[in-house]
Amino acid sequence: MGADKKYPFKIEEYYSPGLTSLKRVYTQHPKFNGNVRLIYELLFDYWNPNYGYAFPTLWQLSADSGLGEATVERCIKVLIQLDLIEKKRSSVAQNNVYFIKKPVATIEELIAKFPEVEEHYEKRRDYIKSREETSKARLKNKKPDAANVKAEEKVSIEIIAPPEDDCRELDLDGWL
Repeated sequence: MGADKKYPFKIEEYYSPGLTSLKRVYTQHPKFNGNVRLIYELLFDYWNPNYGYAFPTLWQLSADSGLGEATVERCIKVLIQLDLIEKKRSSVAQNNVYFIKKPVATIEELIAKFPEVEEHYEKRRDYIKSREETSKARLKNKKPDAANVKAEEKVSIEIIAPPEDDCRELDLDGWL
């Protein structure tokens, strides 16, 4: 998977995979946002297969994400609430260790795990559908067919030129 995938440019650096469930499923949860996703993906990058967990410091996550420490801490709390990570205090260092959990893959699984998401999801989906219909109707009305334009709607412009014997200089500086 991914070997035949085409990209808009050649990737010459480490490419971290982005889970589709984070982009299309968890975004339906009202507490999940781009910052939460970013911290999850950074923890995913920091995951060490020899230990089975990630152990970046709060300051490493803050520096890598560009987010403040308080924001990183809030994101970690949300990741714990959404059962995407488990956080424990390290027994050998001053930082925490993070066990990365597999996200659910479908909106149905997310709703089963977090029933409160269903109402938010339905409202959001209805709102987006309504905005789409409004936008399409507006665009449809903006493109009048020239044959259907009524005579009174047509605008004509009459250009009145100064008499040929009027040789005054025109000051166009104020027009720009």
